[in-house]
Amino acid sequence: MDAQPTKLAYVTGASRGIGEALVQQLLAAGYRVIGLSRTTKIDHPNFTFVQLDLSNLEAVKSFTFDETAPHVLLVNNAGMLGEVGSVGAITDSTFERVMRVNTIAPQILMNQFIKTFNKIAESGHILNISSGAGKNAIDGWAAYCASKAALDLFSETVRLEFNLHQTENWFIHSIAPGVVDTEMQSEIRNSDPSEFKSLDRFIALKTENQLASPTAVAEKLFSVIQEPKQFESTILSVRDF
Repeated sequence: MDAQPTKLAYVTGASRGIGEALVQQLLAAGYRVIGLSRTTKIDHPNFTFVQLDLSNLEAVKSFTFDETAPHVLLVNNAGMLGEVGSVGAITDSTFERVMRVNTIAPQILMNQFIKTFNKIAESGHILNISSGAGKNAIDGWAAYCASKAALDLFSETVRLEFNLHQTENWFIHSIAPGVVDTEMQSEIRNSDPSEFKSLDRFIALKTENQLASPTAVAEKLFSVIQEPKQFESTILSVRDF
């Protein structure tokens, strides 16, 4: 019987885009991967699909980290843009759904991940996929911007607690991936120009071939996973390395 992998990764939003590309990187590196998403296209002996809708917080709270390994990783990659439009012109439910998927569900998963593994794993790492929108206001994206800003500060607080409690071999990073050629970018380009004054800039990014590929971004994210000690800042951007 083949030896069990010593590295285990849980990845949300593993069905497409950056999440799928990162899962492929992890599998190629010998990780056992649990993909948490609504669907999957990945077929690999070391990959297990778990259907999980992050907008359903009761389902998220019911999820258990029931597989373990000496080295564990949680990647909170799943996210949603939500309805694009000015505050006062969008539905109230947009705020609720975006915050559930982008902020509250990752917070719950991080809480349970640390609770489950901090006493039994040799090392742990949390990698949150953030956004430059968490640092810079973008018209029409109030819910998305706020959700990513919250994720960044939550990550910094977890890092502070690791340091205060002298939690060894545990790391957390919140990384902005830049503008990536994903379905979210396609969704952005289909926005109503009357509700999104920055639309032309995002259309130009596509037409001028300035969007990074999910694979290229996944390679940079994997470099942080490989050597987390080399990245001292909690808040990072792939443009910086």
